[in-house]
Amino acid sequence: MKKIYITVLLIFILSVFLFLVSFVYLDKHNHKTFYYTITIDGQYAGGVKIDKFITEEKLVYKAVSQTPFLELFTEKRERLDLDRKYNLEDYQKELFANGGSYLFYAENKGGSVSFLSRLMSAFGYLSNIPIRKSTFVFEEDSPVTYLPMIENYDFKSGRAQGFNSLVYLPDNRIPPIKRFVTLTSIKDEYLKISRRKIKTENMLLKIKGLPPGSIWVAKSDRSLMMIDIPSIGLKITRSFEPKEVVPSQRPVTAEGYTSKDVTFNNKNKQLSGTFTAPISETPPQEGYPAVLLIWGAGPQDRNYQGLFESIATYLPKYGYCVLRFDKRGIGSSGGDSLSAAQDDEFDDISAALNFLKSQKNVNANRISVIAHSEGALNALKLAAEFPDVKGLILMAALIDPSLQDKELFLRDKAAKEKWDDEYLSLAIKSLRETKERADKTKRDWRYILGKRCYLKRVRDEDALKPAEIITRVSAPILILHGKNDAEVPVEYAARLDKVLSEYGKMKHAIVYFGYLGHFFGKLTNDGLYRARYDVDKEALANIRDWLNLNTVIAAKPDTESP
Repeated sequence: MKKIYITVLLIFILSVFLFLVSFVYLDKHNHKTFYYTITIDGQYAGGVKIDKFITEEKLVYKAVSQTPFLELFTEKRERLDLDRKYNLEDYQKELFANGGSYLFYAENKGGSVSFLSRLMSAFGYLSNIPIRKSTFVFEEDSPVTYLPMIENYDFKSGRAQGFNSLVYLPDNRIPPIKRFVTLTSIKDEYLKISRRKIKTENMLLKIKGLPPGSIWVAKSDRSLMMIDIPSIGLKITRSFEPKEVVPSQRPVTAEGYTSKDVTFNNKNKQLSGTFTAPISETPPQEGYPAVLLIWGAGPQDRNYQGLFESIATYLPKYGYCVLRFDKRGIGSSGGDSLSAAQDDEFDDISAALNFLKSQKNVNANRISVIAHSEGALNALKLAAEFPDVKGLILMAALIDPSLQDKELFLRDKAAKEKWDDEYLSLAIKSLRETKERADKTKRDWRYILGKRCYLKRVRDEDALKPAEIITRVSAPILILHGKNDAEVPVEYAARLDKVLSEYGKMKHAIVYFGYLGHFFGKLTNDGLYRARYDVDKEALANIRDWLNLNTVIAAKPDTESP
């Protein structure tokens, strides 16, 4: 009898052991984790963790990217759901920066995809984009989107094989574009990764409208080992284990100026910024001239990816006070970035202007505004509402070139970027559907594709009349534009200059920089500090000289007695 009990006990223990072994085996088989490191121009930028889950009905890919060295977005979360035949079910990508977020979402229902994007309080929407079966989502900087295509590549046949894909463009208002992604096996090659020598298959990556690249896939298990996109200096490499590096705090050498953190209120919202002022043994009795800095779209803090920090630490050395601040709900400023309408943003900027005027060492009659990109329209509106603003400098101004017709704006963009007629029609349809969704209800919030969207900002933007605003501006204006600007075409500066001539009453000038891009300087990414733009010295000197000539010397007769 005792032997029977022992036998039963052994069988039970063996059964439990086999169950645990099978559980571990199934877990490893149904769940895989991959780690990658990201380098840009040879410098470490961050890392990616990818989890792949296999269930009875679907394949789920999740990715978390931490990129603390990048100048704006420092975290990205992605989820890609496919059925077991690799058909797209849905894809979500969310980027995070300074407390704000940027969401992309695509949902496939019955062979057509609906799309939603949400950048803080703005959104774009399009329903029913027809797609073929086995259509993938692809983004060249997201390794998680490479995995399903690699898993569907026939390595026995080799050569060039194509995949229908939806590719997201760097614009928060328009839907993904259909592209044909081609992988071509070239040769076998050994890679040394994390002290391991791995035999890989080197493959050429081609996508219409995007720069070519290369990928390397392990011969042993067909896992992605490396991505190389030389045109943008991007390399993503398998690391086998997580790696975390924290950027050092950039040292501040405040020579020739003082800097202090400040707070001010717009109604019940407290906003935070930095006030810089000159150091002088003999400050002017009437106070220093001053400058307010206005950012463009997105979750921008007071430093504005280095652009505003450069300006704010340069001008005080030449006798100017400067105020820059975090957007509502961003950085240290209070409020909610997801519900900030156009009027709210303008009220915050107006509060900043009044705060700047109230500083005891500031000459309230010598205040100018420098605005970048989408901030140009707010700057024009500020000068129209506050006639005592003495000058405007508009850098890389992004204002609808027609000043009224957003569809014309898209047609112009389509011609420059060589969109086909089908995609242009989808982009225009997206513009119309977004407006329709915003106009259908008087409420400020609505759920679209299961995501909470703020409607008032879209309605506010449609109500803006830039041409009418320009007719009320009397302050002199300087337009600055880099001819290498990849975000705002150089033609926009000429169009704005023409519109100012047609509608405006102010004196204005335009300066082009043949060697500069959107942020007017070089992006410094040294792998030690967070990346930032250092503004070109000639651009800074142009800003200083124009302010001296147009807002200080030229303005003096306004307050002197005749």
